[in-house]
Amino acid sequence: MINLSAPSPLPQHKLLLQAYEQIAPYIRETPLIKSERLSELIGGDVFIKAESLQKTGAFKFRGAIFRLLNLSSFEKKQGVIAYSSGNFAAGLAAAGQLLKVNVTLIMPHDAPIAKVQNAQSYGAEVILCHSTEPSREEAASLMAQKMATQHKKVLLHPFDDRQIIIGQSSVSIELFRQLTAMKKHCQHLLCPTGGGSLVAGASLVAPEASNIWAIEADGFQGMGLSLQHKTRTRAKGADNCECDALMALEPGKENFNITLQTGVKGFSVTQPYIREAVRLLFCELKLVVEPSGAIGVAALLEAPQLFKRSTVVAIASGGNVDSEKYSDILSVNWGK
Repeated sequence: MINLSAPSPLPQHKLLLQAYEQIAPYIRETPLIKSERLSELIGGDVFIKAESLQKTGAFKFRGAIFRLLNLSSFEKKQGVIAYSSGNFAAGLAAAGQLLKVNVTLIMPHDAPIAKVQNAQSYGAEVILCHSTEPSREEAASLMAQKMATQHKKVLLHPFDDRQIIIGQSSVSIELFRQLTAMKKHCQHLLCPTGGGSLVAGASLVAPEASNIWAIEADGFQGMGLSLQHKTRTRAKGADNCECDALMALEPGKENFNITLQTGVKGFSVTQPYIREAVRLLFCELKLVVEPSGAIGVAALLEAPQLFKRSTVVAIASGGNVDSEKYSDILSVNWGK
């Protein structure tokens, strides 16, 4: 097991590299693809880190496999339980199948069917939570906590966990290596943000010259508000949000502590640009990306002036979307 203790408040870069090497045999190195359309839009270079092509269809597999690899032998025998709206559920289920760890998942009752079936396909037990008070995420979390106590299972948090964050940092270790091979320097890294494990991990890796952005759906900009107020702040929420993976109302404690120290910036995106981003990724790059995963590209479409004449990487964090919803998104303004 990797020693996760560090003398400084933040994990040291050496530790992040060790973590990447530990999970490398299990993960898929995803491509970094240039978007000519977006590059033209900002008069610079825009690259898409296609984590939608990661195992289980999202970056969440990285943190999940690292977390399970670093369980003790006793904890592995106990089995684990976690709540998730979908992508972490599939990642944890797949990691559990690989490492022979029993996985139980509490998922919101309105989670996309594709995500529920994805988790079940890896042998996890999925239990749906029908409560939405005080929010769908928090209700599922409380249910997971109660069941962990009752059944003596190891309770895992999908994002507010230092080991999960360290595992997710592998996305950025990988993409910065790819940029170096291209002799490119990233000025802006756009990270889809719900609870904040992806952006927190990225901010631990990124060079000081890079601006790291937590990109959130309008109404769910808990991280952006927290960074603005310098204390964890709850977003108001919103109806009919298509970014089901980004519906946490506030960031995790660990995630916020890291992003506050590393100077992450917040930006929230409105709904029309998210759908436009999904269509662009399909039409130009032939990438199937869910609305939550396309939100970094949506930020470029909504505010290209923020990124003019620079090199930008947008992480396409996941591609798990129900076929009916995806068809509906693509059918609007087809070909434009």
